Amino acid sequence: MLGYMPPPADFRYADVLRHGKPVHVVNDSFAVKHPAMSPGKRAKIFSPFDALKGFTEAVEAKDEVYVERIELSEDECAALDNIIGELRELVCNGSAVRENNVTVTVTHFVPCVDENNESYGYRGQYVETTGVVCCVDTTVRKTITVDGKQICFADILRIEMK
Repeated sequence: MLGYMPPPADFRYADVLRHGKPVHVVNDSFAVKHPAMSPGKRAKIFSPFDALKGFTEAVEAKDEVYVERIELSEDECAALDNIIGELRELVCNGSAVRENNVTVTVTHFVPCVDENNESYGYRGQYVETTGVVCCVDTTVRKTITVDGKQICFADILRIEMK
């Protein structure tokens, strides 16, 4: 037999090894208390072991679909500017934010941040963020803050007021 190596002469359990695996009858008291484990269940014992840390996440990251940034036309930019202007007036200060409680859904571009992905730096995904508008900064940062998340005007594709 290939790969078989006889036990050493002073092996403590040589008699147990010679008897081999015990064979139990179906209704044997031992077989009733300790039923045979199915191969699938036995395999589950070893499934949590992750030999390559982070490999699963890296493979899943490759499944993400990245697209190029959509350039808006002049008409679309003007419409977006009008909506941003309306939002700025509705949330001009803290009391107006609480009073008006403006809820929006902003569709915006999020660039790929995975340096190992071929899309890094020039492609990304369009994500929808829904929440209450807290701040519209049209002068310094040119951002809109929705539920604490700042979104740059240049990344916005559309804004839907609810």
